Amino acid sequence: MIVARGTGFRRAVKRFIFRNWALILMVLVSVQAIVIAARYTNVLETDVFSATAVGLLATVVGIFIVFRFNEAYQRWWEARILWGGLVNESRNFAREVITFITPERALGVGSADEAKRAHRELVYRHLAYCNALRLSLRKQESWEELEPFLSPDELREIEGYANKPTRLTFLQAKHLERLFTADVAQSVLLTRLDATMSRLLDIQGGCERIKNTAFPDEVRFISKAMVWLSAIAVPVAFLSANNEIHLLEVLAVVVIALSFMVVEQLGASLKNPFENLDNDTPMTALCRTIEIDLRQQLGETDLPPPIEPLGGVLM
Repeated sequence: MIVARGTGFRRAVKRFIFRNWALILMVLVSVQAIVIAARYTNVLETDVFSATAVGLLATVVGIFIVFRFNEAYQRWWEARILWGGLVNESRNFAREVITFITPERALGVGSADEAKRAHRELVYRHLAYCNALRLSLRKQESWEELEPFLSPDELREIEGYANKPTRLTFLQAKHLERLFTADVAQSVLLTRLDATMSRLLDIQGGCERIKNTAFPDEVRFISKAMVWLSAIAVPVAFLSANNEIHLLEVLAVVVIALSFMVVEQLGASLKNPFENLDNDTPMTALCRTIEIDLRQQLGETDLPPPIEPLGGVLM
């Protein structure tokens, strides 16, 4: 995710050129081809691409691109809301574990030391869950990142499961079941913890829905086709009006064409917020935030530093 004031003007221009150099080159080549065709042939001597027609086309394309951009932004924003909810529910889960699982409240806990061990195991397994969800959404296979949070046996166990976050949630539930008895008062505490875990699964399901639901190919094809049609129609309209294109008009054509194309590309990148790109949901930073908060609740002081933006981008 690009942070506020994380990219200055020079860096933004460099990033724009680096990411869109092929697009810029194609636009320049297309405009130059149209100029050459107009100069040496009469193929473009037509009133089809009049200023009125091109203006109408640009309006239609603009409306279509804005619609697609809004849909993509809604997916991006929903992903950010879901991960914000994961941060809050993680804090709730740690608070409930630490306050509910005590020798006085959980009959499966015999001493304060046993309670602390249970706190640490449950909280660390939850940290593994958050990082496993991050890796799963990004299609990354670096499961060794979970080693600091899981025992070797648990790490080997989840390797055989396609959905590792869901399996970790099951292990949490089985652990909590061992700590509480069938007593009514303890059942209430277990129900509270179970409700928190259910909300965590709802968040996971929302993220997986965004990840696995793709935009229809027809929408992607039509938007690109209409953008390129506009990029060709604008210089043709200039030629039809003046029979030549001056340098300033060439620059104007390039800027107009690139404006449509960059907005279309930005919408394409926002619609997939879990691809580990610049506009991605900063899941790595959020996982580190959760780790710091929860380990502090355990009373630990040897904590990792927060993830800082690199080049104005927070991952």
